[in-house]
Amino acid sequence: MNTGTTQNLKTYMEYLPEVKKYLNELDHQDLWWTTVAMVGKINNENMDPQLLESIVETQKAFQNLRSDMLHALVSRYLNQANSEIILKSQATIDIIIRNLFERTADVGFLATDDDIIDYLKMPKPSSDDHDFIENRIQEYVAKYSVYEDILLLRPDGEVAVKLNPNNPVTRSHDPLITEAIQTDAPYVEVYRHSDLFPNHENSLIYAKRIVASQSDSATVLGVLCLRFSFTQEMAGIFNILEPDENGHQITLVDEHGTLLASNNHTGHPIGKKQAAPSITETPRTTQQGLTYTTRTHGYQGFYGLKWFCRSYASHEVAFNKTQTDDTLDVDIDPSSPIYMNELEETNLKVSTLLLIVILNGKITSLKRNVQSFLPVLDSFQDISHDIQALFERFIHHIHSVLVETVQSKVKFSAMLAIEIMDRNLYERANDCRWWALNSTFRKHLSQHKDGQLIGESETETLTEILQYINQLYTVYTNIILYDHQGKVVAVSDPTQTHLIDTVLPRPQDTAQCLAIDNTQHYTVSDFHATSLYDNHSTYIYHAAVRDWRNDQKTVGGIALVFDSTPEFKAMLEDTLPKYINKTLDESTFSVFTTPEGEVIASTIDSFQIGSVIDLPKSTQSSKNGDTGSFHTKLNGDNYLVGYKMSEGYREYKNGDGYRNDVLALVFTQV
Repeated sequence: MNTGTTQNLKTYMEYLPEVKKYLNELDHQDLWWTTVAMVGKINNENMDPQLLESIVETQKAFQNLRSDMLHALVSRYLNQANSEIILKSQATIDIIIRNLFERTADVGFLATDDDIIDYLKMPKPSSDDHDFIENRIQEYVAKYSVYEDILLLRPDGEVAVKLNPNNPVTRSHDPLITEAIQTDAPYVEVYRHSDLFPNHENSLIYAKRIVASQSDSATVLGVLCLRFSFTQEMAGIFNILEPDENGHQITLVDEHGTLLASNNHTGHPIGKKQAAPSITETPRTTQQGLTYTTRTHGYQGFYGLKWFCRSYASHEVAFNKTQTDDTLDVDIDPSSPIYMNELEETNLKVSTLLLIVILNGKITSLKRNVQSFLPVLDSFQDISHDIQALFERFIHHIHSVLVETVQSKVKFSAMLAIEIMDRNLYERANDCRWWALNSTFRKHLSQHKDGQLIGESETETLTEILQYINQLYTVYTNIILYDHQGKVVAVSDPTQTHLIDTVLPRPQDTAQCLAIDNTQHYTVSDFHATSLYDNHSTYIYHAAVRDWRNDQKTVGGIALVFDSTPEFKAMLEDTLPKYINKTLDESTFSVFTTPEGEVIASTIDSFQIGSVIDLPKSTQSSKNGDTGSFHTKLNGDNYLVGYKMSEGYREYKNGDGYRNDVLALVFTQV
């Protein structure tokens, strides 16, 4: 236990009634010990002084045990409080950064959209041309619902197209435009006020220059600006991680300490200036509570703007023991990594010393015929029994605190893992629908359906587009374009060109895609082993390509082969709980499974994809969004397991017609 904890022991007592209760009981035993020893000393002058000295020394050992017990309990409660504030803080900043990573790919892709480029090339677009490009951008936002507004700008700042008709901007003087045109970086990211979106105090903007073509990058046609729904997104994250504004106070701040987002606008209003953030490895303890500041761990090398998550919890909040419906009464075995062996040994030492005192006392009393000292020894016998009973209750209590800490961590990690999975796959559903609208795809496949062959030059054009997409969106091993009969016409992976002119496997999936009747719908294969993924298991996302002249007809489809094995494993590994106890860390693993327990992904070799985990019936029948924990045995070892059933993200799996229930489970051996 650290010095800060020792110094603040009395402070914690106010918020830890269990500790106060034990302290009172231990103080009572110590006082009774002193009283009995004093009575024995006064009324038994003929007793061996060495015996009385042993009583005093044994009492000191008991007092040390008392101190160790209290410190152990307080430190476990403090560890529990520290864990919670760390988990919520780190999750807050990492979730938003993962989301924004996807935006960097979006702006790169949309800025190269053929229709946008063609529109900006027009010296005087007609009203039909304008309506077409507006509709195209509206289609984009209908898929990627994380954007509030999109602007197409001429190089001089004139607004060519805007998504939101309530945005009054017609020309911008924001230096962001010049920066986007001149930078060597793939995009520009800013969060501040901008005359691009004058109705908003601040905007999170992703900007990229639009050039005539990849071969003619010197001819700048304009700049694309995406305004991300930052306020809405942060509200959603806070609602998941800490919906109670009187609970943990979680804020997002920039490098200067300005509040960007908060789960309590009353106590922490947006725009408020605070001290510049300073990262702390562990939460700092003050007289008022706990504070913690952290940066993102990053995602695939992306760290975003210099943002920090700064969190605060009063002692009352930090040490508040929330009621839970799935409290686990788990007996901790002495072989368990969380068993308090040191306390057990200290208790055994004190008990042994006291037993020796009692035995020596009785022998001495009989030898010296000092019968009056026997009642004193009997009182010490009672003290010994009381201390032993108290210690057993204490050990059970501290083990329950440790179990609650592990239980809380595995539940939180399971929630975080499935949240990240749903958010990631939301993007995959968006990608396939948007890319299916590519005008080049539509034109070539429409001509092909009319009987025109797709020649070598057409295949090369389609392949270049697919490869460019795949370079930006690296979560796919292959992106496949197929015609109205399910026959492959182009692929993004140059090693898979043998697929061209062959019919995709699983014709039921392509048939389902080709039957899609609007641009908002998509279809996903079940999780299955496929030759398209080197005979491993994955999901394949499909969307229909519409006829160029009649968008009520389908002329083909696009299939996205998700790189599930490393992507899912990374999600699980990134959300594993971290423990001070390294043995707990080493025993912890997590999995994604179907509700029936079939493994979709795993961080441990003993549970391979396709194997089945025996899950409780109550867990198998979980409803979307249900979370909980249970206790199980694996290979004879005890494990605490946290789980959560997927519930989707935004419209994904929430009214969009797609259902795919997945469980995240996190195991820690206790």
